[in-house]
Amino acid sequence: MTRYIAQRLGNRLGQSVVVVNAPGADGNIGAVAAVRAASDMYNLFVAGSSTHAANAAIYPKLPFDPAADFAPLSAFGYIPFVLIVNPDRSKARSFSEFIATARSAAEPLSFASTSVGSRIAGELFKQVATLKATNIPYKQSGEAMSDFLGGRLDYYFCDITTALPVIKSERAVALAITTKVRSPKLPQVPPLSKLGFQDFDVSSWGAIWSVSATTPRPVSDVIAKHVTEILADEEGREFLIEKGYVPAPAGPQHLAELQIRDTAVFGKVIRDAGMAQQR
Repeated sequence: MTRYIAQRLGNRLGQSVVVVNAPGADGNIGAVAAVRAASDMYNLFVAGSSTHAANAAIYPKLPFDPAADFAPLSAFGYIPFVLIVNPDRSKARSFSEFIATARSAAEPLSFASTSVGSRIAGELFKQVATLKATNIPYKQSGEAMSDFLGGRLDYYFCDITTALPVIKSERAVALAITTKVRSPKLPQVPPLSKLGFQDFDVSSWGAIWSVSATTPRPVSDVIAKHVTEILADEEGREFLIEKGYVPAPAGPQHLAELQIRDTAVFGKVIRDAGMAQQR
């Protein structure tokens, strides 16, 4: 995503846009690197719902300020999580069958998580659906999928890109998605918000910010306009869909509101579920 935007933004501006990868700590390492970047360049930061919503509740003290250190430029869209079950373990072929079976289970169910977003989706679902369920955390989606396909998990809120191959091969049954809007990749799968959980809306969203200390507001405004246009045209929307997004390119105001909303929503789920790291 970053390289796609960088190439097209560079072409529009007639300037070089250099991409520096800095993964780790749910995006915190990259955020710090962006804030500390050289002051003789305009510095941008591509991340999403971890660094600018969830991490404030997970980490006892962030080494950056998501609001003060960054200026919102453009949101890309939303990557839904898909509620899937293994047909060899579960008889459910619809959400109504699954929820009825899950609520009547004598023992707590098990569900996988491989990221902050999938854990939040699972924990929030457990709360609003009043299920007894235990999270099984995994470091990699491949490990979680292996156990899921091996019949060792009851359900899994999986990112849509990882889930698609096993859904298409009928090794998994897709019951619902976590965004309020259907995914272009799985248009037949209903949102949880249409299945009795009206306010359910959890996703891993992507976005781009400028670093406030090194990128003047007039420059940020120009970049925001270009990025939103790049992702809103037909080619940009197709690229987003291919990467698993529900396309929703939008400017600074929308991104700022999205940060505020999910910082509050995710923060409550994280605290209620005991996901925060200890001081």
